[in-house]
Amino acid sequence: MGKVAVMMETGRADGSMSGHFGKAEWIMIANTEGGVPEFEKNHGLNGKSVADLLIRHGCTDAILVEIGEGALGHVQAAKIQVWAAPGPVTGHEALRMFAEGRLSSVSSTCAPKDHGEGHGCCCSRRGASAASTPCCG
Repeated sequence: MGKVAVMMETGRADGSMSGHFGKAEWIMIANTEGGVPEFEKNHGLNGKSVADLLIRHGCTDAILVEIGEGALGHVQAAKIQVWAAPGPVTGHEALRMFAEGRLSSVSSTCAPKDHGEGHGCCCSRRGASAASTPCCG
């Protein structure tokens, strides 16, 4: 049994996923065996605070759209598997895609891009070229 974290804009499973890992307003934590997911407010609004939250909750997996390379390093060091959703879908849809094995694994080999925000973002949309896919949105 594991726990899956989904980066969310709202504290509802039918709400939209957040576009970026560290800037997710809410984290939805669901048990892989089913049940009602829990929601935790992200007060830190940065990648390190989200990584620490996932570790505290014992998450084995995280579903996101985009992630900075520093936050990716923190999550991977904690042995949490990172999965990329194709875009900001609902939390329910992200969990369904995860259960069906339809999400791409994000590795440390993703190409970081700097968008003038002082950090590099890893593009998680594997089907698009890095040049045509904005990483931070």
